[in-house]
Amino acid sequence: MSGHLYKGNAPTWGRPSAGADPLRESFRKLEQAEAFRQQGEAERARVICESLVSRFPDYFGALYTLGLVYVDLSRYPQALGCLVRAAMLNPRSWRALTALSAVYLELGAREMAAHTLEQARLIKPGDPNILVTLGEIYREEREYELARDAYAKSFELDGSLDAAALGLGACCAHLGQYAQAAEIFEGMLKREKRSASVFFELSNLPAAFVTVDLLSELQKFTDEQKQNQPDVTNSVAFLTAALLDRAGRYEEAWDHLVAANRTLHQVVQRDAQETAETERTNLAQLKRKRVKVRSGGGRGNRTISLFILGPSRSGKTTMETLVATLDGVKRGYENPSVENAIRRASQSAGLLTTSMFEVLPPTLNSECRDIYLEELSRRAGSAKVFTNTHPGRIHDAARVAAAFPNVRFIFVKRNLQDNMLRIYMRKYLTGNSYAYDLRSVKDHITWYHRMFDVLAEKLPGRVRIINYEDMVVDPAGALRMAADLCGLPMPEGPLPEVGDDRGCAEPYRELMAAALEG
Repeated sequence: MSGHLYKGNAPTWGRPSAGADPLRESFRKLEQAEAFRQQGEAERARVICESLVSRFPDYFGALYTLGLVYVDLSRYPQALGCLVRAAMLNPRSWRALTALSAVYLELGAREMAAHTLEQARLIKPGDPNILVTLGEIYREEREYELARDAYAKSFELDGSLDAAALGLGACCAHLGQYAQAAEIFEGMLKREKRSASVFFELSNLPAAFVTVDLLSELQKFTDEQKQNQPDVTNSVAFLTAALLDRAGRYEEAWDHLVAANRTLHQVVQRDAQETAETERTNLAQLKRKRVKVRSGGGRGNRTISLFILGPSRSGKTTMETLVATLDGVKRGYENPSVENAIRRASQSAGLLTTSMFEVLPPTLNSECRDIYLEELSRRAGSAKVFTNTHPGRIHDAARVAAAFPNVRFIFVKRNLQDNMLRIYMRKYLTGNSYAYDLRSVKDHITWYHRMFDVLAEKLPGRVRIINYEDMVVDPAGALRMAADLCGLPMPEGPLPEVGDDRGCAEPYRELMAAALEG
């Protein structure tokens, strides 16, 4: 999730009568626990709530509040247990159901999250907190239009909900509605609602749409931090580097980048080594593999699955923006359709849950294909082409082409130095462990490009390779290539602005070379 998990307040419980001592005392302690939770003292709240639940196992209020406390502590399995018990005791509590839905989403159970939230909506239709959680579910599924509408309705009902504003602005940014996104985030700064998320979103918008002095605002945010939280400090370092780069203060930006990346690299170094080994293994296996492409739609499905792949920050989204101008194309962004199909196929076969195609037995290809086509039909609707820009699909692209019908690929390459810099400048929420050391970044991009070349050889007619630089210079030519690949006519009228980030590494060339040699 994006860090906006619903953390609703405990409701105002009816005050017990003065004559009921255990009732009155337990209620007093619950109020105290909720006060601690609201003040950010989750551990003190946890101790009180756990004591109450131990003494009164069916105390709904204590179970519900303890669930929220565990959410604050990011202890989601424990939160799940408490909130399931709370909902069991009071199935009509929309608050408990909404919080439970958010925890399901945090644990990756999106269908359960949607199902549970629907129960809450039946009880309390139009509640802004429920709509925020609905927005989160859609956003996790990369259904940005639906997520935007849910957030917008929530924000309309309660303009004080930061989660609604953040979600709405982020969805607008994903949909290319940059002016609206900037207005939302700058509005939060004016209301002194500063957070790392707000600055991250603003720093990723095209500079022409941002009117505030972000460096100055970021300094205010830094000054406001009462505690020296390492994660916040590290995030601020990445943000400062991005803003200094935008201001043309390259040496200062580089100093912040090196320090910020060094800290994270020390944490993820082992993961980065394991990732590199997996990449080497997958490339070697792909070179030996014979790929038989599957044709036909299956169950009458003729929708083309167009995977637009490339390393992070290579220009996939730019290419997808162009492709979306073709008649009959629906954008899927980094949607999880393939992972969902693999996971459900493994679960139905009684295997360990996995989302990696390489460990799924080939005998399950048929079931996995049926699940994928069902989800594709739901997501794509009447569209002729449905896109997917999930970069992880490069690992199993050959198996996807062999198992699923009507698959096409566009591979996006970018100047190595430029691509390296933009990855090195980014702090990722999850994964991408290679990103915090320039040598591993270089190795990752090089591996990705080698995968492109082998896949292009093994999947003739299904693959096109485009350079980011060529796409910027000749967007119509890039779009024509995609149209020919998918059998679609070229659109009339002007094409959207694609931006131009070519040569971004030039001011850092000597600094990057020294880091690679060091």
